[in-house]
Amino acid sequence: MSEQLPAPDPARFPALDADPSWVLSVPEGTLIARIFRAGGTHPVAWHEFRTFGPLDGRFDPHPLPVGEHEGAGVLYGVLERGRGGGVADGGALGGAFAAALLEVFQAQRMIRLRDGSPTLAAFEVTRPLRLLDLSDSDWIAVAGGNSAISSGDRERSRVWARAIAQRYPELDGVVSASSLVPDARVVALWAGAADALPRYPAALLPLGRDELIGVIDRIADRYGYLVL
Repeated sequence: MSEQLPAPDPARFPALDADPSWVLSVPEGTLIARIFRAGGTHPVAWHEFRTFGPLDGRFDPHPLPVGEHEGAGVLYGVLERGRGGGVADGGALGGAFAAALLEVFQAQRMIRLRDGSPTLAAFEVTRPLRLLDLSDSDWIAVAGGNSAISSGDRERSRVWARAIAQRYPELDGVVSASSLVPDARVVALWAGAADALPRYPAALLPLGRDELIGVIDRIADRYGYLVL
C-alpha cells in the first residue's frame, strides 16, 4: 500500500531559520528548463506565471475555488544539476530537458510535438532563489508529512502547497524530486519569483525543431514514450 500524505498542520511548520538545510538557495545564473504551450486554446509566454488555478499541478498555491487568483501564480521547471553541455549532447540542459519532457507528457506517455506548439525554454535566474527543499532535507518529516508530497496524490500535495505559501510568504517556491526521474529536481516558482526571471531566455525552441528531434527520440525510446 502506497504512503499517503496527511493533511498539513501549519502549527507544526517550523521557523525556517532553525535549520539552514530546509531552504535551498539557488544561485544567480542557475539554469532552469521548462516546456510550455505557446499555442492552442490557452497559449502562454515562456515567462508567464499561471494565475488561474488550482489545476493539476502538484504545487499550485492558488486558493480554492478554481479561478483567476491574481498574486497566486505558478511556473514549473527543472533545475540544471550539472555543468556544461546542452540539449543535443546530453549535458546539463540535456538532463533537465529530459525530465521536463517526461513530466509534461506523463499522462498519456505520448510526446505530441505540435499540439499546442510545445516549446522548450531555458533561462538563467537573475537573482538567488529561496526554495523550500521537500526532498533533500528533512523539513517534510519535521512538519508532519512524508515523501508522498513529491510522488503521491497531487490534490493532497496542493493542499500542502497552499499551506506552505501562506506560512512562508518570503519563499520563492518549492523544489522536490521528480516523481519520474528521482535524481531530477522540479521547481515550482510562485508569483514572488517573477522578478528573478531574465528579460530574454537563453534558449527558446519549439519541440518540432530538427535539432531537437534526435534527442527527443532517444528520450522517448529510453522511457517508453511515443512520439507523435
